[in-house]
Amino acid sequence: MKIKNLKRIAYLLSWILLFTPPFLIRTTGKEFGYTLLAALLFFPLAFHKKALVFCMPLLMLIGAANIFHAQILGNVIDEFSVATVMRTEAQEAHEFFDVINGQMVLAMLAWLGLSAGCSCYLWKNCHYQSEKFPKWSKHILIGGGLLWGSFFAFGITQQFGVNEYVHQLRHIYPMHMAKAAIRYQDLTHEIFYQPKLPAKPLLAQAKTLVVVIGESASSHRWSLLGYQGEDTNQPLRLVPGLRVHAVMANGANTAKALPFILTGQSAADSQKNESSSFLDLAQHGGYKTFVFSNSRFNDKSEDMYSQILRRSADIYGKVGNGTYDEVMTAKLAQSLADKAAYKLIVLHTYGSHPDITKRYPHARYRGGDAYNNSIRYTSDLLTHWIQMLDKASDGPSALLYVSDHGLGVPPCVDKPRHGSGQSTFEVPLLYWANAALNDLKGPLLPDLSGTSVERSTTLAPELLASLQGYEVSAAFPHLQDSRSLQLNGKPYAELYQKDVCTP
Repeated sequence: MKIKNLKRIAYLLSWILLFTPPFLIRTTGKEFGYTLLAALLFFPLAFHKKALVFCMPLLMLIGAANIFHAQILGNVIDEFSVATVMRTEAQEAHEFFDVINGQMVLAMLAWLGLSAGCSCYLWKNCHYQSEKFPKWSKHILIGGGLLWGSFFAFGITQQFGVNEYVHQLRHIYPMHMAKAAIRYQDLTHEIFYQPKLPAKPLLAQAKTLVVVIGESASSHRWSLLGYQGEDTNQPLRLVPGLRVHAVMANGANTAKALPFILTGQSAADSQKNESSSFLDLAQHGGYKTFVFSNSRFNDKSEDMYSQILRRSADIYGKVGNGTYDEVMTAKLAQSLADKAAYKLIVLHTYGSHPDITKRYPHARYRGGDAYNNSIRYTSDLLTHWIQMLDKASDGPSALLYVSDHGLGVPPCVDKPRHGSGQSTFEVPLLYWANAALNDLKGPLLPDLSGTSVERSTTLAPELLASLQGYEVSAAFPHLQDSRSLQLNGKPYAELYQKDVCTP
């Protein structure tokens, strides 16, 4: 009898271990409690071999996927992870594999080994659970049944739909995967919303606006923002009137971070509020709009930010396919030469996207760190593009550059790649205005200190709306204030108190 009880306890522990990935990712008391609750709520499934045939492989694979994902981005899989996977094409996926290191693989294999051992034990000893239940097993089953019954009864009284049920269960592993799938479907179905537009402005400040959206550039590797390793911004130092600041990115990947640059809020809030992007505002206000993107071609589905970039573009083009960003220089020249009185030109670069070694021409950037070389290449392009804008336009003109997010850098990671450290969430924002615009004394960037992070990337749409002649509060009524430095609901200042690597 004692041996059977020990086996039953071991059986329960083996079952609980299959639910531990969130706790292994973030070893907090809260996650430990959620782990126990999830395991106990699903424990009835462990009493039947037919259920185990389905549950054990699923929990093993979901656990491996989440542990691997956390090695890269520091959190479990969410809708933005799904969106990133769905829009990734073959070449981009091939380049992504270059950032995988031995530690990531070992962590995933260790989990698979542990979960496989637990699964084998559960399978061999399932018959013990089919015998007369001891009291503790009965209590677990009754308690779990009461919790499930109470939850569904409450949902009925509140008229919950599938989305509401899944949202309430998001902390019960692995229900976050169901939430990610549903939220991804919501994002997919809602990308074609028509934005609500304010009244047209009476007079724009800038006649020509160039907006350069960067990719994976961290302010921690910009020498103009304090980096001492190399002078990665040397050509920009010679540009008069340039202002450069470090700002907080609102996500660790493009799918999550870029909507904040376009609309000043998250993808979900943008859709819920039917929010305008700075491009929508420009076209509505009388600008001729040009958009050119050097991101990888994706023929699976159109994501939200691709649709936002395209819907208000008078001229839209996919230029290159993740090749060197200089491929957009000719398109910029053609756009600047256009006869329209007011123009807004967006260059969506591929920047320092991994594989970083493929993001710059090696003949011009020999030796040194690959990430630094990609930043130097971006600096050279920005310098050239500013010079082109200055020569092409006598009227008030400005160029704004901001990166969607950064990358983790050593010593936090083995090499520059996706991560969750401070360098991932601190990105450069660059602003240049010509003499004609400065003479107007129009809207300028706030008086920021440069290297200290005092604003987020939503400062970009704030400034662009002002330059287009809009009152910011009217143009973006739901804008996330750029002074509100919060990440995933937590004050950014509290995330890196121990070190710059661990939030």
